[in-house]
Amino acid sequence: MTDDEKIIALARRRMDDAASADALNREEAQDDLRFLIGDQWPEEVRAQRELEGKPCLTFNGLSQFVRRVTGQIRAMNPAIRVIPADGSASPDVAEIMAGMIRQIEYECDGTSVYERAGELAAACGIGNFRIRADYADPMSFDQECLIERIHNPFAVFWDPMAKQPDRSDARFCFIADDMLVEDFKEQFPDARVMDATTDHHMLGLAHWLHGERITVAEYYWIEDREVTIGLMADGSVVESPAAPLAPIKTRKTKVPAVKWAKISGAEVLEGPLDVPTRYMPVVAVTGEEWPVGEALYRSSVIRFAKDAQQLYNMSRTENAEVIRLQSKAPYIGTLKQFQGLESVWAKANSTTAPFIPYNPDPAAPGRPQREQPPVPSQAFLSEIQLAAEDMKRTTGIYDASLGAKSNETSGVAIQQRQQEAEQANSVYADNVAKAVARAGRILVDMIPRVYDTQRMVRILGEDDEEKLVTINSVALTQTGVQPVNDVTIGKYDVRLSVGPNYQTKREQAAEGMAAFVQAYPAAAPLIGDLYVKAQEWPEADRIAERLKRAVPPNVLGEDDQDQSPEAQAQRQQAMQQQAQQAQMQQGAAQIDLAEKQARARKADADAVKAEAEAEKAQLELMQMRAAMAIGMPVNPVLAPQGIPTN
Repeated sequence: MTDDEKIIALARRRMDDAASADALNREEAQDDLRFLIGDQWPEEVRAQRELEGKPCLTFNGLSQFVRRVTGQIRAMNPAIRVIPADGSASPDVAEIMAGMIRQIEYECDGTSVYERAGELAAACGIGNFRIRADYADPMSFDQECLIERIHNPFAVFWDPMAKQPDRSDARFCFIADDMLVEDFKEQFPDARVMDATTDHHMLGLAHWLHGERITVAEYYWIEDREVTIGLMADGSVVESPAAPLAPIKTRKTKVPAVKWAKISGAEVLEGPLDVPTRYMPVVAVTGEEWPVGEALYRSSVIRFAKDAQQLYNMSRTENAEVIRLQSKAPYIGTLKQFQGLESVWAKANSTTAPFIPYNPDPAAPGRPQREQPPVPSQAFLSEIQLAAEDMKRTTGIYDASLGAKSNETSGVAIQQRQQEAEQANSVYADNVAKAVARAGRILVDMIPRVYDTQRMVRILGEDDEEKLVTINSVALTQTGVQPVNDVTIGKYDVRLSVGPNYQTKREQAAEGMAAFVQAYPAAAPLIGDLYVKAQEWPEADRIAERLKRAVPPNVLGEDDQDQSPEAQAQRQQAMQQQAQQAQMQQGAAQIDLAEKQARARKADADAVKAEAEAEKAQLELMQMRAAMAIGMPVNPVLAPQGIPTN
């Protein structure tokens, strides 16, 4: 048996197991969708009523319950965050990977993919999407990751042993598509077309051949590859270590490898190929699930409300029929009264004739009388109300949650009722969150394998700002060659945040800043640029930039300042001017100080000179007085004023 024959034999057995195990869930899910589109009458009842000429009215009240749950899902705004998981991982690279994931979600409309899977889970119990890699351009060798929706929930056949809500524990999965035999021959001219008369011995042929249609499936499966790993002295783990590597210790382990092939029930049409991830790249979003024996029972929001919906339709239809018959009540009279006027009286209930003639009959005095029309039954009206309430009870969603007025009058009471409905159906939002987190882990595992060379990629920030970065590059430093933004180094994990999106947060920030400025007006010049930037005004960004330039640099800080080369040059020039001004001011201060010191020294010298002269005059005075005391002549020129010379 060739490798392809082994793949087909195992795939047929697995498809048979998957289809058989999920048959009841699929049947119920298809019935759920029929109800949602308005096909709510049993076929035999509809056929009988149509045969009798009776109406089959449908008042589809189930779709509103699904919309309530899907509205909750749409308000989630799940955001994938990437965090380092070992010592080799970098926070900067984690942010780059998160930006790459946001860009992938933006290009693939990932939000709609997640929401659609959640809507199908609410409507019929399960929805699916997948992640794959493909070439970025027909003329490029670079690949990129893609997130794709799977429109048909019944196209996916899961490993029946998988029990997780996102089916992350599945070992195999099929994405099937039915093709006309003519289209199959055109697309795969060398493939063999199965024949039910000659291939009846094939196990599970019913799942691959449907009259004039052939099932072609994308088959994913996981194979375990046994390898030897070694623990090195630096703590790193190396696969299949060989000389000259000397691991501290080694052990054998199994590494999952995901395979893909496109197959029919008879042969492999394309592949098999390796999928660049160790995780199953198909993700499920499920509704409520319960294990019943060996089986797993799955339901939707409306599964148990269908009987109440049918009862509502039937009661409303019967009541409407009674009302319709009120104008169809027959006229009672004798044959003589209608003789010759049969055509006129035959139209009495369908026309608005101004008068209706009749023949007087002495045996029956008076005119023909209309029979008492049927009266609407109070039981019908009560049953209609009970059926409407039963739909709410079985879904756990009541009037306040559906936007209708109720007995609650306060906003708190209405909000509490809405929260009760959200909690009653929170499993759907929770399972969407689990699926998105699973998608994040698959992308984090796939990105290093797909984006494994140096290249420039576009990343998207939380504020929806796009920028280009180079990944898997190197830089020469004093310590040698160092990796720069290398997404292939280190391990990373995923965290999911659920809450308002960036636009909502921006509006909340604007409201908060407005309230803060109103309470503390002095802060307006300091945060005015931030407040304007959070607005949706025309030219708001330009206004914010102008206001920002008026904020002192010491208030802005380095992180908030413009980092463009022009702005950096302007800041450097301003710093140089400030330094020159400081030097000039310092020089002027030094000159002024020197002048003051010179004047002080001169004043000190003058004081010393005056003191010396005073001492000299005092000495001369003493000498003259001494000379006069002994009768010596005194020079009149030298004698101080007031001293006699003879």
